Amino acid sequence: MEIYKPIVLQSISLLCLLVFLLFSKLKRSTSLKAISLLLILLCVLAIFINRDYGANIDLPLYMDFYKYNVVFADIFISKTAWKGDFLFFALMPLSHLMGFSKEDYITFQLVLSIGLTFLAYFYFFKDTRAMMFLALFFMLNSSSFYLIQGNVIRQGLSSSLLLLSLCVLPGIRTNLFKIMAFFSHKGSVFSFLTGFLNFKTNIRAVILIIGVLAGYFSIFVHLLKLFPLPQFVITKLEFYSTFERASSNSIIKLGLLILFNILFLFLRNRKGNYEKAYTLFFSFSLAALLLFRFDGMFSRLILYTDIFVPILTVGVIQRFSSKKNRAIATVICVVLSLAYSVYVFNHESILFNIGKYFSV
Repeated sequence: MEIYKPIVLQSISLLCLLVFLLFSKLKRSTSLKAISLLLILLCVLAIFINRDYGANIDLPLYMDFYKYNVVFADIFISKTAWKGDFLFFALMPLSHLMGFSKEDYITFQLVLSIGLTFLAYFYFFKDTRAMMFLALFFMLNSSSFYLIQGNVIRQGLSSSLLLLSLCVLPGIRTNLFKIMAFFSHKGSVFSFLTGFLNFKTNIRAVILIIGVLAGYFSIFVHLLKLFPLPQFVITKLEFYSTFERASSNSIIKLGLLILFNILFLFLRNRKGNYEKAYTLFFSFSLAALLLFRFDGMFSRLILYTDIFVPILTVGVIQRFSSKKNRAIATVICVVLSLAYSVYVFNHESILFNIGKYFSV
């Protein structure tokens, strides 16, 4: 029997919302919350695993690469292991050691990345576990989650490691997760900008305005080409130069990015790990704005900003001290997220990446 996947996706999303409402009333039920999280994780994994990996864009490529990266030495000499992404490609010889087929390797990769993402949420919301399910609700309604974890899986692993970096003390541990993320996908290099962009709100607002103008009119890219750059950066710029345009889809993404930046700049929760999440969001936002005219780069960087939006949205809700205002903010965010999810779950790119039907 086959079930139309948007129905399954919407059901899991609504389950997260139901669990959030339930645990908003049940305050002392840590073990039950952990079990609920595990069950939701298994449901999500089933969605990603129950499909034809070959009917995709990136996954068939990685399955082909799998046969050329059998031992760990291969990831340094093989042309099918991209230089720098050593952590991601090291999982291929590790999978060979465990006797995995190419399909098993993809399954292992998906379980690892999505599992680490859920683990990050579990630790991030250790003091407000009910809100964890609301954040998951927002995450599961986001198209970026399915694109990152369902197709561009190097970025999926990198994103999960960046989320884990929010859950440890600042310093060596945070930087270790950032380094691991970089060696999974080089796009996460912008996470190291956080220490240089720790400005007051009004300065950040000015920086964002400059970023929008410099990116939209390609000023930043033209300035960048005046400096001596590492070869891999030059190669990337030359490759993405063939995509130097601003599609209608990119204009919409730009508008949403600006709206989220305005919202989080002035209404964000500034406590603890929420501020760490915001600094990462701001760093990737600035990079995306500056590289707006390079559609490929811009789209990849937008995916990085999106992974922090569910967490930051919950932070905005928690910022309200009045229960009434907090409830109103929650209802508004839930309604908007639900409306967006109908579009997401039925979009052809999502159905292409994760499959149209769920086989039972």
